[in-house]
Amino acid sequence: MHYNWQNKVVLITGSAMGIGWQLAQEFAQAGASVVLNARNKKRLKFKEQLLAEKGYKVTSFCGDVSDAHTCKQMIEHCITTFGKIDILINNAGLSAESNPVEEINVDVFAELVKVNFLGAVYCSKEALPYLKKTKGHLLFISSVAGIHGLGNYAAYCSSKMALTGFAESLQKELCDHSVSVGIAYIGFTENDPDKQVVAGNGIYIPQPKRNLKVASAKQVAIRLIKMIEQKEKAVVFSAMGKLLWYLNRLSPAITNKLLVLLYRKEQMKNQQQLQHA
Repeated sequence: MHYNWQNKVVLITGSAMGIGWQLAQEFAQAGASVVLNARNKKRLKFKEQLLAEKGYKVTSFCGDVSDAHTCKQMIEHCITTFGKIDILINNAGLSAESNPVEEINVDVFAELVKVNFLGAVYCSKEALPYLKKTKGHLLFISSVAGIHGLGNYAAYCSSKMALTGFAESLQKELCDHSVSVGIAYIGFTENDPDKQVVAGNGIYIPQPKRNLKVASAKQVAIRLIKMIEQKEKAVVFSAMGKLLWYLNRLSPAITNKLLVLLYRKEQMKNQQQLQHA
């Protein structure tokens, strides 16, 4: 890091595991004061203790970002503890199992929207007055799945695509307040062993293993911090993500046709596996 993070206050939602936890460690090591957040109190307190034992400036707030009042209390906790907020990273998110729309409980759609989209809205809205004072930075963690809709991932894609509209709107609203707003489209990243996803019936299940090349959480975290330092408005991660981004901008119609072909190929593969099971 080339930026001086001393005396900066960083609040990261969903920061007890994965990318959020890696970000917290990087910022703490660089001298920033860090506010951790997660729903699992035991895990959250353990991670807070790990940072505190190293002499880092850290506090935590246990709560679900899908609740507006909880988000308000979390921002207030940050201000009460450290007196300000310089960086808000809306990282908390929920992944979903692959399922067609007809097989997804409507409550799953609602939960994904509340966590992935409204959680970021609630936290951002409460933090904006303080970010204006510090001329701070607001970062949204989206996904390459938020670039173009994917078959069997309608709930997840739509919840992530909504972040784009919100971030782009804030970029206009905050242009005269020196508050930087960025959105990151993350590709496949290594998962924490305890990570869970929500199935179509609303039950939480372990994250399925991926037979793909994935980026490390540290690689992603370092790039995200660079994004903040350089005040970049949008960054797409992974070669596949960048290809999808540029192709979608060039021709959404062609992109749709290619994704339909990939979807059909995947469906045929799944049917063959069922037949041989």
